[in-house]
Amino acid sequence: MPIILIADASKPSLVMSSEVFKDKIPGANILVATTGRQCLEILAGEKPDMCVVDFDLPDTDGVTLIGAMRRNYRGPILLTAYPDRIVEEAVKSDLFAFNDAGAWVPKPVKFDVLSEKIDRFLLDKYRLGRRFDMRLETMIIGKGAGRGKRSPKATGRIINISLGGACIELDEPMKIRGGEEMMVALPLLDELELVLNQSLAKKPAQTKGRQALTTKKPKSTEGARIKCTVAWVDKKLTKTGVQFGRLTDEQRKGLEELLRATSPV
Repeated sequence: MPIILIADASKPSLVMSSEVFKDKIPGANILVATTGRQCLEILAGEKPDMCVVDFDLPDTDGVTLIGAMRRNYRGPILLTAYPDRIVEEAVKSDLFAFNDAGAWVPKPVKFDVLSEKIDRFLLDKYRLGRRFDMRLETMIIGKGAGRGKRSPKATGRIINISLGGACIELDEPMKIRGGEEMMVALPLLDELELVLNQSLAKKPAQTKGRQALTTKKPKSTEGARIKCTVAWVDKKLTKTGVQFGRLTDEQRKGLEELLRATSPV
């Protein structure tokens, strides 16, 4: 049965969240933490199918905790929090990179809202809302500085992707910043020769039991250009997370086919 980890210091909220899971998934194993430290300790020894983290914990905030959890955990995480401008900004700026594998559930927790998130992220057959490990050659293209100026470009590879966005490793540093609008070249299923492997080339131990999608390097990394916004970039300017803009029907269909060709992380 699924293992659910809930980190919440509020007993009423904890009970409500637990009851929703028990109603949706009879027999679910509910693990409880009342602090961020306890949550990380449990996560070190368990592999939950879903986590629920409250924003207001005694020793940390939920956004900081989720950032620490994401170093080793790639499953879905729901953040519970009362509507607040600070929370909204924190979610927008810090958690977008994982919004395809999680969501914000407003407090007080309501059955229908949490139930829908469980359906979407835990019970959905294809789990297209979750991230998929890949090695997919790409190029990101920025906007030109002015008329007649060439648009800055950088090649790299998509290392994980979803319908909402992607994480990209760049071949060399590129001066980009959060919120910047760009284009990402995404060769879709019918443009590539796909090779399904049993494990990622460099991390076989972490991919046991699922497939990782890799591709031969295409002749061109131009591909289908998709509008995106930079969600975050690391200090070395060689790794970035992007949020896809609105996909065309053709782009969405091609991306769905690409994701269904492998297994979710």
